[in-house]
Amino acid sequence: MKAVLVVLTNPASTDAEVAYNDWYTNVHVPDVLAVPGYVSATRYKAFDGWQVFDQKYLTLYELDVRSIEHLQEISDEHMRRIADGEMRRSPDNVMDRATMRALYYVEEAPRHVGPNTQLRVANSLFMAYSSPTDPEQEDAFHTWYEETHLPEILALPGFLAAQRFAATNINMVKQPWVCDHQFLAIYEHNASDLDSYNASFAHIISGIKSGDIHMSDVITSNNPAPAYVRISEQITQQ
Repeated sequence: MKAVLVVLTNPASTDAEVAYNDWYTNVHVPDVLAVPGYVSATRYKAFDGWQVFDQKYLTLYELDVRSIEHLQEISDEHMRRIADGEMRRSPDNVMDRATMRALYYVEEAPRHVGPNTQLRVANSLFMAYSSPTDPEQEDAFHTWYEETHLPEILALPGFLAAQRFAATNINMVKQPWVCDHQFLAIYEHNASDLDSYNASFAHIISGIKSGDIHMSDVITSNNPAPAYVRISEQITQQ
């Protein structure tokens, strides 16, 4: 079973941003990937105008797990290594630890692949958080998302693939997560600059207005949907 760890962070200050990114990519990510169960990690930065939450940076870790219980064991080992000093913490005044948030998700459905999949790693991500409007509508919510919404979005220019995940209660930093939504759709996109991403997203807006993209009353409205540009290669276990 595929799981992801969504980690949202900030540098301690603008002056610390270079040191923060160097530590995160070259020290912290390799330390995390040394924990059995982690497969890869890719780092992203919010596009200007698309930073929905307080945190500017996203690191998306992929894991291979057998069960929720196995995922909890991996998280426990991760935290043990931090507590025992086996995982190198950021130097003082480099990362803003107070604003760090981290939550595990497990796959809700298989990854959908669109017609344009030439890139090994997407240049950007669109993260759509949502929930069904009513618990009794959850089945209809999943059916609409999988059979109607994802195929329609992936038919648009720029969108490469997408997969949906369900939130777990495994919260690494024991701080409130950034939203209360149960589900997360991660869209992979080929845009590497803001203008290209905005031009692509405009197709969603026009498609909704024209009726070519069919929305549903089973999904909550005004859902947070940040977008990020990739700032690292996909980093894998050594």
